[in-house]
Amino acid sequence: MPGKRSWRKLVKKYQRQRRRQRCAQERDHEQMQRELDPAYQIWMQQQAELEEFQRLAAERQQQDMEEAWLRREALAQRQFRVDLAKRRQEEAELERLREQQFQELAAREKVQRERREERQRMVQEAAAEFEAMMQRMHDFLENAEQRSPPPDLQRVAETRPEEKPCEFFTRTNSCRFGLHCTFNHKRPMLARILLIRHFFTHPLLHSDVHKEYATADADLELNERDLRNDYDEFFADVVPELEKFGRILNFRAVRNTLAHLRGHVFVEYEQERSALRAFINLQGRYYASRRLNVEFSNLKTWRGAVCGM
Repeated sequence: MPGKRSWRKLVKKYQRQRRRQRCAQERDHEQMQRELDPAYQIWMQQQAELEEFQRLAAERQQQDMEEAWLRREALAQRQFRVDLAKRRQEEAELERLREQQFQELAAREKVQRERREERQRMVQEAAAEFEAMMQRMHDFLENAEQRSPPPDLQRVAETRPEEKPCEFFTRTNSCRFGLHCTFNHKRPMLARILLIRHFFTHPLLHSDVHKEYATADADLELNERDLRNDYDEFFADVVPELEKFGRILNFRAVRNTLAHLRGHVFVEYEQERSALRAFINLQGRYYASRRLNVEFSNLKTWRGAVCGM
């Protein structure tokens, strides 16, 4: 039985092999017949041409894609170079601005430093000149044999020598604009007349009271008699102290209510040496809790010291 089955398998295998060979021969014969057919040859040629056309179209499409990519790459490279150049230009401009700002800041700091040094130098020079002036004044006071003061004490200090004299300052030795006045203020370094600014104070001399408080009881209780009595007390209080420095020829108080003239007191001594002694001793002293502001005056007339306002 086992031998019979093996033989059948071989027979079937051989039969399948023969069938395959026969089918293959038939396909080869049919293929040869088709290849010899003119229509099939035309179709094959058309297929070959179609494949060649598709291949060429694919190659052309690939070439077009490559060329488009190259153009995009070239544009991107050019844009990159343009952006890089622009960025470098902006950075250079920014660096230039930084350098300019640094130079301007350095220049401003230099100017400010020079101004500070100049102000410090001027302050030191002014302090040295003041000390030298005070020393010359002291020497003049100590030297009783010297009749006339030294030339340095006889000169006149000017605020704006190139401008015209200030009429108000020339007439009253006071100006509402002070050092900001555009005209020239002349002050003597030494004179027989002393000006003590705002020395005498009284409520009736204040005209800048707010309207809301203009009718206050304190103002209603004060009158001209009170003003005169207070001035007499002030006169009796300060004149003996001022006479310690020398003989007084005139003692005048300004009654003006303007802020830059209010309560000024002019003291005229017989000799310049007496006025200088009073000037040195009164500097830095206090009266009625206020520091005295003393300076020499070149007042022409007493009536002119009173402003018409």
